[in-house]
Amino acid sequence: MSTKILIAYFSHWGHTRQLAELIADLTGGDLFEITTDHHYPVAHDPCSAQAHQEQLTDFRPHLTSQVAKMDQYEMVLIGHPIWWYRAPMVIRSFEESYDLTGKTLIPFCTSGDVGIEQTKADLRQMVPAATVLPGLRLGSLAVATSRQRVIDWLKADGVPVKEEAYDKG
Repeated sequence: MSTKILIAYFSHWGHTRQLAELIADLTGGDLFEITTDHHYPVAHDPCSAQAHQEQLTDFRPHLTSQVAKMDQYEMVLIGHPIWWYRAPMVIRSFEESYDLTGKTLIPFCTSGDVGIEQTKADLRQMVPAATVLPGLRLGSLAVATSRQRVIDWLKADGVPVKEEAYDKG
């Protein structure tokens, strides 16, 4: 039996969406956009200030989308931009909305220059009864040129990649 994969992502400027869509194409996993009715400014600086304030107050944005039958997924890839060295607080809302016990969780993120280390540590703390694999961080503007890097990362983390994914080069 094949592993049932969910690619859940939150994307504000579209970079993480682009990466999530690539992962879904390569794996055949189900794509799920994490959405909220909480508004984030389009401009970087106001959005950054708001994200920082949300972290300081441990705010949880309300989710407007829900995964149907989360229990069917063995592997959940969770994608997001990195804001203030961490996942946006909407990701915590997502993680707290489901029983992720026993699942394999794999973070993937986009950022200008911040690494994935804090994201992985936070995920391990939020969901201690799950297996958290290394994950991937790509530069926000590098997604379009990183297909082979994404394939290599997926294989290294044990994520099944569709055979036909290799044919597209």
